[in-house]
Amino acid sequence: MVENEQKGKEMLQMAKTHIKAIVVDQDGTVKDENNIIYKQSNVAKLLQRITRSGIYSAIITGSGVTALKSFISPSAPTYLGIGNGTALYKFNSKGRTEVYAHPLTLQEEKTIITIWFELCNRLGIAESQLQSKGLETFRKFMITDWTGYIPPTYVKQFKEFNGKCFTEPFKVTLVFPAWDELRQRQLVKRMQKMIDEKLGKNRFVAQRGDNTFLHITHALSIDPKLFALNTIMKMLSLKRKNIVVFGDLPLDNDRGMLAKSRFPYTFTNHEYRNKNPNKPPYILPGSTVSPIRSVYNAIDYLLMR
Repeated sequence: MVENEQKGKEMLQMAKTHIKAIVVDQDGTVKDENNIIYKQSNVAKLLQRITRSGIYSAIITGSGVTALKSFISPSAPTYLGIGNGTALYKFNSKGRTEVYAHPLTLQEEKTIITIWFELCNRLGIAESQLQSKGLETFRKFMITDWTGYIPPTYVKQFKEFNGKCFTEPFKVTLVFPAWDELRQRQLVKRMQKMIDEKLGKNRFVAQRGDNTFLHITHALSIDPKLFALNTIMKMLSLKRKNIVVFGDLPLDNDRGMLAKSRFPYTFTNHEYRNKNPNKPPYILPGSTVSPIRSVYNAIDYLLMR
């Protein structure tokens, strides 16, 4: 563990000499709504500090329209990828511009939900076994005003399920049973297999967003978060070595941009088994003590001149 964090420190030092952009996942990486220090307003302040230092900033998150609805854009240009990168927006002083979007149709989402409940029935997963945090969140969403963000037909659809799922244009989010992460990953694989069988291979991707939520989005030519990362790199005319990437789920929905991207400077605040300390993503110093704080500390270090 100490060895892993030491390597992370060394790689941050190397990244500092090349850095031109910082790309972060949001929830669990720089944001925690249960901690007053790391709420949305402080994420906005972080982006401001990055851009004022002459560094480009971007967030690529598993969250969908909730991230778009709450996003506070800094004065300088920045990027926001939502739905695990299946939609990308550029923000500047003139407002918001859509770079690309790959939405799901209402019928596709209905079919995905049907598949999920069929799988739950097969495995005997009852509502009482689902993560209470997820149910509570989506029941709050049932009384939220989504005007301008989610079409009424999608809102009507998720309200039918009393918090067990959430439907929006770019993804379907399902509430996991309260299982450990290994069992949840096995469940994701089974869900992916059933989706492939019923809707065709390489059309949709199932990913673990955290221990509460399972995300279903369109499959792109590569991992959706990596697709967004590559798009940002091209739009800014940068090289891989110029971008430092942070995420908290290197085995799940951050895997594409942390492990598969071949970017030399990717970092995680999550210790995980079978980690080769000499290959990215590198473990951040202090991540075992305070995961989100370790990301802020790393960014502070990169911005120091």
